[in-house]
Amino acid sequence: MPSSEQRHAVGQLFAVGFHGTVVNQHITSLIRDYGVGAIVLFKRNIESASQFQSLCLGLQRVAKDAGHSQPLFVGIDQENGLVTRISPPIAAQLPGPMSLGAAGSVESAYQVAKATGETLRHFGINMNYAPVGDVNNEPLNPVIGVRSPGDDPLRVAQFAVECAKGLRETRVAPCIKHFPGHGDTAVDSHYGLPVISKTRAELESTELVPFRKAVMGGIEMVMTAHISLPGLGGSDLPATLSSEAIKILRQDLQFQGVIMTDCLEMDGIRSGYGTVEGSILAFKAGVDNVMICHTYEVQTAAIDRLCQAIESREISQSQVDASVKRLRDLKNKFTNWDTALEAHPAADLATLNKKNEALASGIYRNAATIVRSQPDLIPLSRTSSTVFVSPGINVPTSGAASSGEELQKTRVPWVSGAFGDALRKHNSSVVDIRFTDSKLSHDEWKQVEEADTVIFATRNARESQYQRDLGLEAAKRRAGKTFISVATCNPYDFIDDEDEVKNFAVVYEPTLEAFAAVTDILYGEVLAKGQLPVAH
Repeated sequence: MPSSEQRHAVGQLFAVGFHGTVVNQHITSLIRDYGVGAIVLFKRNIESASQFQSLCLGLQRVAKDAGHSQPLFVGIDQENGLVTRISPPIAAQLPGPMSLGAAGSVESAYQVAKATGETLRHFGINMNYAPVGDVNNEPLNPVIGVRSPGDDPLRVAQFAVECAKGLRETRVAPCIKHFPGHGDTAVDSHYGLPVISKTRAELESTELVPFRKAVMGGIEMVMTAHISLPGLGGSDLPATLSSEAIKILRQDLQFQGVIMTDCLEMDGIRSGYGTVEGSILAFKAGVDNVMICHTYEVQTAAIDRLCQAIESREISQSQVDASVKRLRDLKNKFTNWDTALEAHPAADLATLNKKNEALASGIYRNAATIVRSQPDLIPLSRTSSTVFVSPGINVPTSGAASSGEELQKTRVPWVSGAFGDALRKHNSSVVDIRFTDSKLSHDEWKQVEEADTVIFATRNARESQYQRDLGLEAAKRRAGKTFISVATCNPYDFIDDEDEVKNFAVVYEPTLEAFAAVTDILYGEVLAKGQLPVAH
């Protein structure tokens, strides 16, 4: 068995998650007995503002009492939009990457990142697993989609650099992901291993552009993707485990900062290599920091396995020392015990949320996009009979959006009726119909056919045949009457169906704030300004 001292040194190279909303036995053991240097938080760890701040402070106190020389990195995926871990009513909803891309202002990207950093700092979080540097050039991508600003590599690069800058200014460490680019896949690495069969030259022209620019802009941390790139060196290994991929970062891009993995309990690693052995392969490839988000027994086994690998000289002590130094230097830049143990007054959050809501509202209005509309469609009548049709629970979503949470907790139209309520602010007679793949009833079809106006919401209908079929059938039955389709996530839903769906709007994320912005446009309160950030 490894000594306590050895475990503590090695534990600094791991970022771990845990279940629960209090500092429990498992996470205490990982910090105290195994010396882990970073914690990954999820929506499952959040109950209220005061609880969450107490949790973050409690984690740091455990580390301080256990004799850690530096505070923990406490990190979270606060990408905003689709992937928002700290959401209303606790914190103001901020626009996600593709909303920012549609609004078209890199200054807005900087302002949102700064607002995000201020929010994270209030709770005691000092690392954000953002920006997303993936170029979304595959419409059927099930894992990136609206988590990317768009399909233009240079534009994605600009947004990534500005996002990192905004976070950095609030002393929250940014981490660009998912190197070398997860945008051109049709497989979600949470559930399998995607393969990108591109040459190095092809990667250089698209995928690598944002990462190269981010490194030039001083990015401190890069997260690897669990994607196979056989064109790099003939290996089928995921980039996370590939020395060829890591060499591109270290040697070609001249990146000197911390390289961390995405979670090794994702099936892109776990099913093919196992999480514990996968962690050893990742370290051998040259990463500094391994993320294991869910299972205590797997986390402790991986730390002990690395101790064993060092002892048997499978992995050199000098490599471990170099990784520990990079992490120590990064902590010196972004945290110290005074800030890590500081509790911010609850009143500060209310002030921050009010400011951030105002910022977000303007950007959401600039982002909502009317892709096409018939003449004189807008403004809609505030008194005409209107039916709002929206999808039920069976919708495709990214593994990153759910991150192991219960689907029912996702903030989407069918949970609270909030999307219908947003429409009823403009027309009090709007009627809700929610559909699943069981189709509409005879009475529901009658309502759809007889209403003056039908607004039909979809979520990723291009990947969801029942949504497409129902939307096209509804459009057909509504021939000659007002029918508007609103894509509430990926913008591709009816993007090419111009003959069938004549009125098509996009809001880029299934949040109430984004949907409310398009209702303001449809009812003539503001003009539509958003531009599609993807080709079609």
